[in-house]
Amino acid sequence: MRYINKDKNICIALSAFLAFSILLIACRKENNPVVISEKKEQRFQLPQGNSSFDATIMDYYKRFDTYILYKFTDIDFSYNFSYNLAQPPVGNINAKTGPVLMRCGDSIAIQSALDFMEQYWFSFYPESFKKRYLPSKIMLAGLIYNTTWNGTTRIYDTPRVNPVTIPIEGADHITLPKIDTAFNTYSLSNKLLLKAQLNKTFLKHLMYPMVSTMPALVPLPDQFFKVSDYSLGILNNSNKYKYGFLTVYAGNRSPEPMTDMLNYLDTICAKPKAALDAYMLNPKVDSLGLTKKKYDLLVNYFKNNYNVDIQEIGNKQN
Repeated sequence: MRYINKDKNICIALSAFLAFSILLIACRKENNPVVISEKKEQRFQLPQGNSSFDATIMDYYKRFDTYILYKFTDIDFSYNFSYNLAQPPVGNINAKTGPVLMRCGDSIAIQSALDFMEQYWFSFYPESFKKRYLPSKIMLAGLIYNTTWNGTTRIYDTPRVNPVTIPIEGADHITLPKIDTAFNTYSLSNKLLLKAQLNKTFLKHLMYPMVSTMPALVPLPDQFFKVSDYSLGILNNSNKYKYGFLTVYAGNRSPEPMTDMLNYLDTICAKPKAALDAYMLNPKVDSLGLTKKKYDLLVNYFKNNYNVDIQEIGNKQN
């Protein structure tokens, strides 16, 4: 009988120990929730080489706490928490897989890429804004394919607005594809297309994080979404500006609020003000003044709160 009591006491002691351990783990998890790494934490070794452009990259890192990487792994590119870096910017809408990194940027084009980013991206934002809001990583990639599925086979294609490649957004990075020998000879028109896509992607990155559980760095301008009726089913290309929209969904429906916002960003980043005044902001087509109201709300939101004139992005045409 004494042995039975001894075994029973051991079981009680083990049970108590296990219960205490579980409680301790739970408390530690509650008191130390999983958090996103702070931008200031150094996670990559810089410089990545000894070329002259490495000094420029180091300078950017010291000024903005942002890594500009031309050597990185597929994990660095694809890491997106539990989110699938899927839905390619173009291609089969039923695609479930997305960008695949084939190789990093070509060293022969890194300086051209840095010059491009300085002229067509960084120059539009104040120093304090860049330090706070540039992504943790800006990756310069070479060949990137989108994988799509046509029902029988997997198709690889480069994400593009022909013939310009589209920047790719991740949870903590923006990646420029096709930084290779061809980039060195980009025409002005191609650079302007890429400029618009890059800045739109950056602004989207701030307001609509890739991972829904991540807080937006820049709150949405709520007043923008109170102007138009998002339940309309009477839109067409002739009356869309009248109701404050730039696109029409299938079935003559108005776009979703997020799409509506991105349409405005896309247009503002691509077109000079004079061009906008000639069509979408023209009272002859914007007869109710709703398009201009939404345009003014969005532009003034960034001007007044962040000292950023997003129209200057579209105005730059050289």
